[in-house]
Amino acid sequence: MTFAYVLAWIVPLALGSAIVALALGRPRARVEWLHTLSCGFVLGLLLCALAIGTLGRVEVSRIVPKLAPLLLPLALALWMWAWWRPQKVEVAAVDRSDRLHPWLWALVALLAFRAWLMADEILLRPMYPWDAWAAWLLKPKAWMLGGHLDRFVGFDRWLGDGSGLLRTAQTWNYPEALGRLAVWFASAWGEWNAGVVGALWLALWCALLVGCYAQLRGLGLDRNRALVAAYALGSLPLINVHVALAGYADLWIATVLAFACLFWMRWLERREAGALALAALFAAMLPFIKLEGGIWLVILLATMLYERMSPKLRRIALVLAPLIGFGVVAAYFLRWPLIAPMLDRVGLSADTDVLAQHAPSVIAAAAQGLFAQYNWHLFWFAVALTLALRYAQLARSPALRVFGLFLLLGCGFLFALFVLTPAGKWAESYTAVNRLSLQIVPAMLAFAALLWREPQQAEAPLRTGGRMVEAVSTAP
Repeated sequence: MTFAYVLAWIVPLALGSAIVALALGRPRARVEWLHTLSCGFVLGLLLCALAIGTLGRVEVSRIVPKLAPLLLPLALALWMWAWWRPQKVEVAAVDRSDRLHPWLWALVALLAFRAWLMADEILLRPMYPWDAWAAWLLKPKAWMLGGHLDRFVGFDRWLGDGSGLLRTAQTWNYPEALGRLAVWFASAWGEWNAGVVGALWLALWCALLVGCYAQLRGLGLDRNRALVAAYALGSLPLINVHVALAGYADLWIATVLAFACLFWMRWLERREAGALALAALFAAMLPFIKLEGGIWLVILLATMLYERMSPKLRRIALVLAPLIGFGVVAAYFLRWPLIAPMLDRVGLSADTDVLAQHAPSVIAAAAQGLFAQYNWHLFWFAVALTLALRYAQLARSPALRVFGLFLLLGCGFLFALFVLTPAGKWAESYTAVNRLSLQIVPAMLAFAALLWREPQQAEAPLRTGGRMVEAVSTAP
């Protein structure tokens, strides 16, 4: 282990956590430190990936030495700004009587045991999943072996290039954020090492669980229920598989989407401008991870816009939305410019006969994958049961209703992806239906967990420290 490798972990943690602290105020209580560090770590990683993209064709050995001296002082400056900036809202202390039940410490131990098992798999097994070495980690390994961040282009352009500075691959046009992160850590290590790169997925799993727990606590869920929700998320078999067999991008989409939704919930319920800014920042990162991240961004932005509409505009939007959807599909089948190429990129198929022929089997395979197989335990049944038992809580909370609308639109997107695109053949063979559904699972679990808040918990102040926060008084 080298100093550069240690620095490669410190820089994204410091940078991302500084931005979270600047947006929400400096952390005081333990739960605030948890969400600042966990959410900030994920944000910092993606910002480092974007920063690598500005370097051009640089030697891989120079990536961390070039960026760390710039990003680390920036992180320290942002932390100083966040630490000394007066708080704008005065918040009273919260009753801290909701102690963690002693038996629930067993769940923490079980999660730690799972982490140990997954770490053992990551360190001992080479990159195994198909998409890991065929798509997402192909570019960073080529960069490491070649010594430079060469640009990937289409086959025809690569064939006509005489400089020898371009590369090509079947997935040349995939977003490169994960590839840049892999080369960030591999270059800091000094060579390509599958365990070093795969450890990033274990760190993501930890950040997802800690961040969701802390955000649920901040939104008023008591400690016991928040920990049960975190354990439920961390024990889902397919999520654990995506960590132990590291290399897929779906868990990254799931984590960033969940954090964006939870920060958006803070805005909806607390009207914190910083939370809205963080929600927008996390959402903006989605297209840099995977192609369908752009669709998730559009759905989230559309739901945010809908929430800000007046009741009259909402009624108009509900009428226009199906008409717009029908118009987009019609424009695609008529091969209109702009719309047709964009939907081609997503993978929409114009062969309606084939789609209609396969639709029943695709729907049956999707239903079996979500409800009959062991990938999710009883997760989707638990979500349905929660909606039935806690419908009154949903009816009382406008914020949760809007959150639920986003999830409903997201499920509609997944349905269209399986039924209206060639991805249906992967659903029929059970290779994609659960993997793509994973992208919405953490956000869905957070939504279900928030339905278990009691009314007094939902109204509780956000901060959970045992003292008052220094505030800039706005009283006359």
